[in-house]
Amino acid sequence: MEHERSYQVIGVASGWGAQLRGCELGQEYLRKGGALEKLRIEGVPIVEWVSLFPTVSFTEKKISLKEAFSLVVDVEQKVAHAVAYAKERKLFPVVLGGDHSIAVGTWNGIAKKLQGPLGMIWIDAHMDAHTPETTPSGAWHGMPLAALMGYGDPQMTELLRKEPILLPQHVCLIGVRSFEAGEAALLKRLNVRVYEVAEVKKRGFAAVLEEAIAHVTQGTKGYGVSFDLDVIDPSEVPGVGSPEEHGLGSKEIIAALPKLKSDPRLQGFELVEYNPERDVNDKTFHVCCHLLQAALYQGSKHE
Repeated sequence: MEHERSYQVIGVASGWGAQLRGCELGQEYLRKGGALEKLRIEGVPIVEWVSLFPTVSFTEKKISLKEAFSLVVDVEQKVAHAVAYAKERKLFPVVLGGDHSIAVGTWNGIAKKLQGPLGMIWIDAHMDAHTPETTPSGAWHGMPLAALMGYGDPQMTELLRKEPILLPQHVCLIGVRSFEAGEAALLKRLNVRVYEVAEVKKRGFAAVLEEAIAHVTQGTKGYGVSFDLDVIDPSEVPGVGSPEEHGLGSKEIIAALPKLKSDPRLQGFELVEYNPERDVNDKTFHVCCHLLQAALYQGSKHE
């Protein structure tokens, strides 16, 4: 019997974790562009869409990455509490970003309500496993995965609790193709499973996703999926925060995602790094809608 869900969309309007702040505009562009209506037409039972905003918008004030840290942490706190509240109401949280630093909030909120270890599938061109000591850019959106495993600034690593949200053996990365030595060394030392883009292209996204699910559900009470749009090739999704060449194709991903819908172990889904300022003819907007339809659909339509 198929596992039925009702969804809460949590749009997070924050780009403070990145050098370019246009991802702040992503969730609002999706909402105003009719993404909610498109999903409901496809049969996705979305109860409501709530939007969260930083204390200061990047359009109001120019702030350095270092100065923006308090704004990043504040947004993460808001996201964590919104996600936890959705779980209290028996709603499945769908978090739309926003830059990837918001993931610290998303998965803290999930872990708060999950009675046991959390698994994580991190679909991304980047490792996002820097700490303030290893980052070459200082960008907070390059640090969320490390923070969730307990490495980094205490305000991120201990957002809601002192213990790490994720244990390394419960984490998989898919689609990685751009990283620096410091973060790669951390993941290697922790023995985190990383499927680099060459392996994914060789084996196929569906096969890798199935294997990753098996990995992150060993010894956990559930798992999450954090999906960064930049895993897809920029020829298909130009409107992302940090585009990287030689990415995956969206059609193969979209074809594989429906298996998530019927998996009761899945605790939340996050789609981040949509930057409408960089989009071309709404190409990225439409891919976002197709990805969400594929992962959340209730019927047979997901294309």
